[in-house]
Amino acid sequence: MYIIIAGINNLSYQLGEGFITQGNEVTFIDPKQSNADRIEKSLGFLSILGNSYNKKTLLEAGVDRADYFIAAHQNDENNLVSSQIAKFINSDIKVITLLNSKKNRDIFLNDNFDYVVDYDEILGNSINSYISDYSNMSIFSDNDNYTEIRIMSAGTDSRIIGKSVSEIELPNNSKVIAIISSSGNISHNFSNTINSLDKIIFQVPINK
Repeated sequence: MYIIIAGINNLSYQLGEGFITQGNEVTFIDPKQSNADRIEKSLGFLSILGNSYNKKTLLEAGVDRADYFIAAHQNDENNLVSSQIAKFINSDIKVITLLNSKKNRDIFLNDNFDYVVDYDEILGNSINSYISDYSNMSIFSDNDNYTEIRIMSAGTDSRIIGKSVSEIELPNNSKVIAIISSSGNISHNFSNTINSLDKIIFQVPINK
């Protein structure tokens, strides 16, 4: 699959790295040179410097052939316009949008947006994991391929602390993408043991 991610931040970086690990083609779009440099140093030349709400930039990124467009800016207006233009250029593209403010939810309720991810819910999941055993939430569903990506977060006293991924009970046929430490470091060494507030990103099949 070819996936375009608009907006570089910790969340979109982690998603992009996971997609690349699975063998997908990924391009990031961001207006800040420092963010583009971060991608170049860690993942390679996979970014385009520019605004994702600019048609020329989207065409340069290859939106006309992309399978997915993920609008991950931490600004709802940018995500709104970027998604609409991407859908206008390529009506077959699947658009996934990060919703930063719940007050804006209604403007994302139309056919231009195939899936909306609520940032507050992701944050709530992190807070919940801090005070509970562990939490497990979906952050992305691919209904065409019957899969979803989920995040499992270890609480401060979780029973999964000290265990490796192979020792943790995940849904059947799960495929682990990455482990993210509480400090934000990303690891693909799944023999490492889980520490407090670590997050496990994994892909799991969903029922047809």
